[in-house]
Amino acid sequence: MPTVDTDIERMFLTDVKEKKTTASGIRYRASRLGRVGSMVMPSDRMSGKAKRDYRRPGPLITYSLFEDLVSFDVFDRMKYEQHVQLLPKWRKKYGDDYICREWGLTRYGWEVILEALGLSNCKPTTLH
Repeated sequence: MPTVDTDIERMFLTDVKEKKTTASGIRYRASRLGRVGSMVMPSDRMSGKAKRDYRRPGPLITYSLFEDLVSFDVFDRMKYEQHVQLLPKWRKKYGDDYICREWGLTRYGWEVILEALGLSNCKPTTLH
């Protein structure tokens, strides 16, 4: 009868063997065309200069998630600091009338929001 150490050792070795064959399977698997070998990526077929240019980092492009007007539900879940920061930008870009229509607010509700944020003394804008 085998001992516990040999059973554990045998299980460990079979587990390692299975993992190795699984990990190396992609490298030595036959393709649809019948060739056997490692995978070749398109960048592997490029010249040295083209490959360096391909791997060079591009220009940094930044995006603002809140550049466009969001729904009132999303706006309501934001923090106070975001309200104060974003609402003047949106008022300048879209105008008060457009924001009221999109959010489904009355003029009185809009004025209450502006007063709560301390933006009521700012000159209201209209849609161009």
